[in-house]
Amino acid sequence: MKYYDENLEKILTAVFGVIGSLAIIINLFIKGWTNENILDGLVDFAGLIVTIIVFLVAFRTMTRLDYSGFKKEFEKYLQEWIDQNSYLIDEEKKEEGKEKKQFYYMLTKPHHNNVVLQQKKAKDFPRKEGTIYHKGAFLYTDYKDIEEIVIGLNGSFFVSKRGGELPKPFKEVNDIATEFKIRIKEHFDGKFEYIDKSDSEIPIEITDNGKRLHISIKTIANTKDNAKIAIDMMEYIKTLIIALA
Repeated sequence: MKYYDENLEKILTAVFGVIGSLAIIINLFIKGWTNENILDGLVDFAGLIVTIIVFLVAFRTMTRLDYSGFKKEFEKYLQEWIDQNSYLIDEEKKEEGKEKKQFYYMLTKPHHNNVVLQQKKAKDFPRKEGTIYHKGAFLYTDYKDIEEIVIGLNGSFFVSKRGGELPKPFKEVNDIATEFKIRIKEHFDGKFEYIDKSDSEIPIEITDNGKRLHISIKTIANTKDNAKIAIDMMEYIKTLIIALA
């Protein structure tokens, strides 16, 4: 299914209901309207209702919760995108910290010029030397389970040295996250295909004092095109980060 369509659900339910009901009524006309046959008809009708309910549950599960198409394509495009940005983004997934979430690292601001210099791949930089961080968590990969793309906005992406100031006029990472949220919504307004055709704006939530952007994929349609647009969004977010470097 390309996307979850409530109208299609209603149509299929009505069709199955009418066909099933007609079959029961015709059967009664053939067998006769005796008490026994009527009771059998009621039993058959109850079975029809149960069948329709099971169908609706299965239909909604497949079309609403199965993002295998989007996620499969997104994962493929994401790996290609990570490979293309290997001088900025560590191409090897990591799993660290208390949450045990998998993610990709991005180089900190002092190393953003590595995109041009290409001295070594991002994966070859140590995460930390002493008190100096060379990489910070950028993209969490548990979108398959939580149906959202989580972007890490590490303060080290925006400051040249430990304890340094953020680019003006920003005073906190949360300020940057707020601007990113606005820019992303503006830039991708109407670009995704949504399950509900009246939607045009992707939901984004800021948590952890601006250190994480949660971009929901629950409302978008399960399409290959949406997977491509999601990668365009990753590229746009990367550009926003680099623009503040």
